[in-house]
Amino acid sequence: MMFLAYFVLGIVSLAVDFDAMDCACAEDSWVWLYVLLVIVIPTSMGVVMGFVKGAMAAADLEAKLGVDTAIFTSLPPPALYITFGILGIVLWANMTEECDSYYQDSHGLLLAIFHVQIIIMSIASIFGLGSCWAMTMVIIKQIWPPSDEESTTKSA
Repeated sequence: MMFLAYFVLGIVSLAVDFDAMDCACAEDSWVWLYVLLVIVIPTSMGVVMGFVKGAMAAADLEAKLGVDTAIFTSLPPPALYITFGILGIVLWANMTEECDSYYQDSHGLLLAIFHVQIIIMSIASIFGLGSCWAMTMVIIKQIWPPSDEESTTKSA
């Protein structure tokens, strides 16, 4: 329910503060664009990854390639969270006082959603970094499995 409320509030802020897209600070701060991207891309990515996962299952790629293909559809979302987290921190840190005051006075809801999204994406990027690391290690282990000599020396 909280996600739905956040999603609807984000859409409302984009619609109500549509003129923030062309304001003087828009080129430097990207507030409206960042809010739009963080609402649209992760949501649509979930749909696209569902279709890709279904197509990969229908083609039976796991049996043909000999590797777990689910990891390839699990890797893009954490990478996206890392990207949005870093981008958001950079945008917030580089926002001038004048732009911050302008958005607070004229587009308060949009600025609040912007700040909430940066906090959410920053937290998600921390977990995403761990996920990307773990999934990369799994992919490497699937592509280059340990040889019999390595596995016997490690167990001894």
